[in-house]
Amino acid sequence: MSAPSGKLTDLPEIAGIAWAYAVNPLIFRSLVAQGYRDHLVLAALALGIAVSVIVLVIFLLLRKAMAGTGAPPPPADRPTASPKFTDLRELAAYVLAHAAGMAWGFIVNPLIFRSLIAQGVRYLMPIGLALSIAVSIVVLLLFLFLRKAMAGSDQPT
Repeated sequence: MSAPSGKLTDLPEIAGIAWAYAVNPLIFRSLVAQGYRDHLVLAALALGIAVSVIVLVIFLLLRKAMAGTGAPPPPADRPTASPKFTDLRELAAYVLAHAAGMAWGFIVNPLIFRSLIAQGVRYLMPIGLALSIAVSIVVLLLFLFLRKAMAGSDQPT
């Protein structure tokens, strides 16, 4: 299943990154101030899942809105296949790709940040932004690879 051409579908991913840098720090500061330091990992996991679901919904809605500008219909002598919005394989590829990104965020990023803090680095925002962008790119590439790999031989990707 091929996505319609256009860059409008990049907006959900950008919104997810913006949320991570604008809203998540406010939420975590509030939790720490209220004494919920032990619950930060659970809060981060819940926020990560919620943002991934919202990004998926926005992506699918934008893709559906842009679907009307696709290729012209086939000639009248051939039956038209009903257009598919998405399928279970594509959703599974999305979930697996984001799960891998979240696993990286919970396993590898803390090790990187602890190492940097131990070396005396105090301004971690640019490093965090670079890591977030790199992980987003890897998640996108992993999603595209998994979507193509999960597509049956009878379905175009």
